[in-house]
Amino acid sequence: MKYLILLVKAIALVLLVLLYLGELEPISLLAGLKARYKLAQYYIDVVSGIAIFLLLLDFVQVLVVNFYRRRHRIRGDDNFVVGIGQIYSIVLVLGLGVGLLSLFQIQIREVLTSLSIIFAGLVLLTKDYVSNMINGMIMTFSGELSIGDNIRIGQHRGKIVDITLQNIHLINDDDDVIYIPNSVFLTTDIVNFTKREIKRTSLDFEIDLKYLETVEELERILIDALQPYQDLIKENSYYLRVAEVNRMGVVMKFQYILKEPNKDLERAIRRTAIRRLVKIISGREKFVDKIPELPDDFPGHA
Repeated sequence: MKYLILLVKAIALVLLVLLYLGELEPISLLAGLKARYKLAQYYIDVVSGIAIFLLLLDFVQVLVVNFYRRRHRIRGDDNFVVGIGQIYSIVLVLGLGVGLLSLFQIQIREVLTSLSIIFAGLVLLTKDYVSNMINGMIMTFSGELSIGDNIRIGQHRGKIVDITLQNIHLINDDDDVIYIPNSVFLTTDIVNFTKREIKRTSLDFEIDLKYLETVEELERILIDALQPYQDLIKENSYYLRVAEVNRMGVVMKFQYILKEPNKDLERAIRRTAIRRLVKIISGREKFVDKIPELPDDFPGHA
């Protein structure tokens, strides 16, 4: 079906080019209009030019994308395909704008000259939009961020599902879609977990000191909780690291390496580990609450 549509477009493009060059005689209705009205030929040429532009632009996009996918053996959309789509949209809008001006016999140079002040105001009003668009193009072709990458920017962490001219779409662990303007990515530090060679998964949490006996004991409990997934996790890759110690407690990172990256599996393991942590804290909280407080007159009690 796809190739049939391309064939129909190719035939239409050839016929329109012949009509535009005057090599093809128009149908009787168009011939009658051409004979009666002097402007008929002008409008036929303009409409044919717009149609040729649209079909040719569509052909270029399809050919470039298909050639790229076959060469790199890619089925889905990556940064290059998304970038080509963005360029296609920009050129399409500009081309249609010029075509409509030509259809109404408006000279583009005269429009730019007479509306220069208005255009200057529009530039000021749309500078954020233009900035986001340019930043989106830069990120698309730079390769630093790609669709499917797991990143953290500011307080948000998730997987990139789409890159547009205005925003990058993230989906987090709660399946919430977060829209982040492209300009933010050039002014904020970004952690790309996908680009690193070792695909280490990290679970960050904070625990009060009164619920913690030893780091080694807590690490052993978490490893035992993940026994159902031991065939999917690299052996000896577990590591419980103390990231920070403060008055509120201890900030820790429990890390491990999956044999094969899998977002659903990572989410299931994270859920299991968090539930085990809650169980540990809940059990020890009940034990701590049962410890009687020292009397005021106890020796050494302040």
